[in-house]
Amino acid sequence: MSSIPSDTPPPLAELVSYLFSRREAILNNWRTACEQDANLGKISSLSREEFNNLLPIVLDILEQRLLNQQPEADMGITASSHGLHRWKKALRLSDTLQELHHLSQTLYAELESYLKLVPTTDLRVLLLAQREIAQLMGEAMHGSVHKYDELQQLEAANRASALQLAIDQMTQISRQRGSLLRTSSHDLRSSFGIVNSAAYLLKTEGLSEQEREQYLDMLNRNLNNIQSMLSNLMDLSRLEAGEEVVSIEAVDAGQLLTELVEGAQSIASERGLKLLLDGPDALVVETDKVKLQRIIQNLMVNALKYTPTGFISVSWSQEGDARWTVSVQDSGPGLSSELTKLLVQQLKPTVDGTSALGPEHAEPVSVVPSDAHEIPPGPVLAKQKDPLNQGEGIGLQIVKRLSDLIHASVEIETEPKRGTLVRVRMPIHWEG
Repeated sequence: MSSIPSDTPPPLAELVSYLFSRREAILNNWRTACEQDANLGKISSLSREEFNNLLPIVLDILEQRLLNQQPEADMGITASSHGLHRWKKALRLSDTLQELHHLSQTLYAELESYLKLVPTTDLRVLLLAQREIAQLMGEAMHGSVHKYDELQQLEAANRASALQLAIDQMTQISRQRGSLLRTSSHDLRSSFGIVNSAAYLLKTEGLSEQEREQYLDMLNRNLNNIQSMLSNLMDLSRLEAGEEVVSIEAVDAGQLLTELVEGAQSIASERGLKLLLDGPDALVVETDKVKLQRIIQNLMVNALKYTPTGFISVSWSQEGDARWTVSVQDSGPGLSSELTKLLVQQLKPTVDGTSALGPEHAEPVSVVPSDAHEIPPGPVLAKQKDPLNQGEGIGLQIVKRLSDLIHASVEIETEPKRGTLVRVRMPIHWEG
């Protein structure tokens, strides 16, 4: 406390001395009053230093004003800084104002105690002190209100900016998904056109047995393509409508994945691909068995369908006690740039140095030629090629939606002309 000027009236100087000697008790009584206020629930979580904050400086300003001295600290800045502190501690403006109200009441109680202690005190001294306390607390409240208002305006501006960014991103995603669905519709029309052509040609008289088998094969293959595309579109529609129900149970993921890979070996052999598996034989996890199976099936179907030659590897492992991972990696052409524009925001691809394919290939930005996803011709239809099919994008969207339902994350790494890795991470124990 500053020294008391010699011309300060003794009763006022004595009151200031009393208030200074009661400084610790004032702050303690103030906290007690706040903690007993049922509407101020967060006070108990603050340390003594956090709770007091700049209020000792406010009491210094009060003393200096009572002594008719120039305050060493600016009350407006002090009050504003206190409001900022309370904002950072997630206290509401009403909480801060209520705190200051309790402080003013604590100070008024000290004036009453002083009068009892020194009954000969001139009441004008107490009235002057009471007026200074009221003015000081008013300034403190005004400064806090001003800072809260400033911060709320800034927060509102940030929220509006974030909301606009989210709207812009959703608009872009919607456009890209519309393009994906238009491509799927085009593929469906193309397949229907081939089916119609094959059916018409089968009616032609004088066909050789080889030609008849060729047209029948063309018919069957495109009917299967149509069925697969329609099934995927219906699955995606159902997922987006929120019609899926999650059923959690203990699942031996090692056994399930082994069975799925072994079941797809015949398809891989027909296409001249090597389908490999690697992981513990037993890995018990809590998840939705059906959805896990659909996720892996979609990933394997994509890999089998769009890998012309080479290898497909399905691997799984445990990551500590909390999570486990299953990955499907192929030696195909990588994802097309059109497809990755849609997936990059939705699937959150790995972009750091931990990428299995190397950090320079972590983000899916490949520029694959337009015929890169064509399936090699079969032994009969040597000249028949499947058109570029965006069903891979539909399949990956299904994977993402299913993964969300079982609290799993999806990561993608891709390298043009070398392959794609899709990694799904999920919890070992379900937490609801």
